Amino acid sequence: MTRRLLQQTETLAAYVHYKRIFSRTTAILPYPVLAPLVQTRTEVVSAIARARADLDRALASLETLADDDRQRVSYSVHALNNYLMVVASTLQLLRRKLAPGDRDVKRWLDSLNQATNLMMSTARGVLTAQRDVLPPLLLEPSSLGEIAEAACRAYADIARAKRVRIAWKAPLTRDSVLTDRVAAGAVLDNLLSNAVKYSHPGTGVSVTMAVDREKVFCSIRDRGPGLSADDQTKLFQRGVPLTSRPTAGESSSGYGLAIATDLANALGGCLSCESVLGQGSCFTFSLPLASPVLPN
Repeated sequence: MTRRLLQQTETLAAYVHYKRIFSRTTAILPYPVLAPLVQTRTEVVSAIARARADLDRALASLETLADDDRQRVSYSVHALNNYLMVVASTLQLLRRKLAPGDRDVKRWLDSLNQATNLMMSTARGVLTAQRDVLPPLLLEPSSLGEIAEAACRAYADIARAKRVRIAWKAPLTRDSVLTDRVAAGAVLDNLLSNAVKYSHPGTGVSVTMAVDREKVFCSIRDRGPGLSADDQTKLFQRGVPLTSRPTAGESSSGYGLAIATDLANALGGCLSCESVLGQGSCFTFSLPLASPVLPN
């Protein structure tokens, strides 16, 4: 029971975190548009950081929950679902007010709305004790390269604070995939998060794209401790601790890659890993192409 709750709540955390990535894009909106929505960017960033810290503490405490704590978890998730309903309603109002005249604003608000729907579905899954049920996906024409570039920009500050450099290499062609942008972003978010966590200060993480006739590939390579052959056999299993540990004491629940794998499979793609102990790891996320590639 505890492990299932942890897995479902970790899924919720992934969506919360990727929702934060999309929220960063609003920083480039004109101030007259943002002024009615937020007081100051600093206050919003601080509030997000506090919420993230609270969620991390909640995830850590779930491992120690006993069966008699089910009621407390249900109460908390139910409250979270209520808050998300308020967010969803507010987003609907914003879409009516802001989206009609600006395609970029509409796309960002649509992404936030889908992230909220995914979180609400995950919360309902916890409340109804559903097992292995993924949230409903919103498939639409997208570019995996553009999603990857946005994730790299979002993680730049986190990596910089650890003295890890993210090297993004833009693809020569623009790919076209039919995918859920939030779910695909959550997969890449997990891979980038792990790459930074397992990188030594002063090293780099490279993010590259490749396209063949049928698929598009996003590869994220680090120069961290790497994985043993034994660890690689249980890499995508839920809640299984690995021998390698984050290089700066960061938390690692063992559920992130399992969630990323479930999402990748649901999108019709897959995750793979190549690693040499002591030399780093390379994780690749691939999706089927929706149409022939176009010039970038």
